Amino acid sequence: MHIVIIGGGDVGRELAHNLALKYQSIAVVEKDRQRSEQLGEDLDVAIINGNGANLDILNKAKIKNAEMLIAVTGSDEVNIIACMIAKKIGVNFTVARVRNPESAGSIDVDTRGLIHKQVGIDMIISPEKAVAQEIAKTIHFPEAVEVEHFAKGRAMMVATTVTGEAEIIDQRLKDLPLPKGCIVVGIKRPDGDFILPGGKDKIQMGDKVYLIGKADVMREASQLLHHEAARLNRVIILGGGIIGSSLASILESEKQHSLLVKIIEKDAERAEELNRKLNKTIVLQGNGTELSYFNEEEIAEADILVAATEDDRTNLVASVMGQKLGVHKIISELTRIGYASVYEAIGVEETINPHLITAAQILRFTRRELVVSLSLIKDEAAEVMEVVLPESACVVGQRIAEAGFPKGLLIGTIVRGEEVIVPDGDTVLKADDHLIIFAIACFRLDRFFACRDN
Repeated sequence: MHIVIIGGGDVGRELAHNLALKYQSIAVVEKDRQRSEQLGEDLDVAIINGNGANLDILNKAKIKNAEMLIAVTGSDEVNIIACMIAKKIGVNFTVARVRNPESAGSIDVDTRGLIHKQVGIDMIISPEKAVAQEIAKTIHFPEAVEVEHFAKGRAMMVATTVTGEAEIIDQRLKDLPLPKGCIVVGIKRPDGDFILPGGKDKIQMGDKVYLIGKADVMREASQLLHHEAARLNRVIILGGGIIGSSLASILESEKQHSLLVKIIEKDAERAEELNRKLNKTIVLQGNGTELSYFNEEEIAEADILVAATEDDRTNLVASVMGQKLGVHKIISELTRIGYASVYEAIGVEETINPHLITAAQILRFTRRELVVSLSLIKDEAAEVMEVVLPESACVVGQRIAEAGFPKGLLIGTIVRGEEVIVPDGDTVLKADDHLIIFAIACFRLDRFFACRDN
């Protein structure tokens, strides 16, 4: 498959790198010459310097041979125009990153149908709304630093860091008193090593442990890695932009949770707009990075601090202040990958990267025949995906042990109808199984799930 990517920023780079590893033919169009040159040094793909909304430039990228165009520049207008041109040429599938909903009408993440008919876009992604959804997931799992839902919520992946008070330190995995219906699928060691563990591997203090299993047992499983369960009720959101307002709207709509939510927004006009828009959320106008303002608004009593100001340095300062004031859970928006090491150094684990979330959503659609959902974990060492096994797949009817799956791939859970199964080597794969796969090595789905010859 030939794929043209418009925009060589963090999202475009991640997509090009990942798709090239999947043996796709990739061409990246980037307007900035210096960035184009750097991409050419870093990636083994075709790099074209120019405007992605220009037909001549698209022809250099072999747009007529492309099955997919992905437009992820910083300009909504360029992304939309590039998709329009691609559709007119006959590209089968087009994806546009649209940050401002007004650019293409009133849209939600992954909106289809009307937009396709009007301007030729098959998939629209709003990174900020996707980030808000990700933050909302983690808020309800106080002990977790990453949360993903699969199979319409019946299965989950939870990542949590083992604290010094946990009683399971130095225990072998096979001896852990995990609740029935979940399994440890990955461990990131404090030194950065990432492993798919076996029964003899031991849990160490500071490990980030990835568990997959039934949704109704995951809270108990994640609490096992901590000394005690946390009760979090008060949420403070710094920044009333698209992320902050979308998160507040999501939390307001969740009837099963009763959280006290407060937004601190620097711009007075925006704060007034949010006061009119939101029903339950308290909106205050002020500068959330001044320590005096933190004290005045009793942020020290907050259970959860969400730093989503659209500025990495402001979010970083807010996170440090939140730590000093004893906030239990801090979640920070991180747009520049380079800041990740700084957050790690100061001990703030929960960062949400809009670029990785956007890339994961798009990567899912590059393999849309099989993949229902896909997530890139934060350190980019692995990906988790939900795959539907077609009836004609070569592994149907085989035991997992004999299916020949490569090293670095683990089937953590199988959702079969209403049943959620934690499989072992003797589990037989069946058609229409939803496989929740944890993979730390690049592999091709079509090699293992391809249709048998008729």
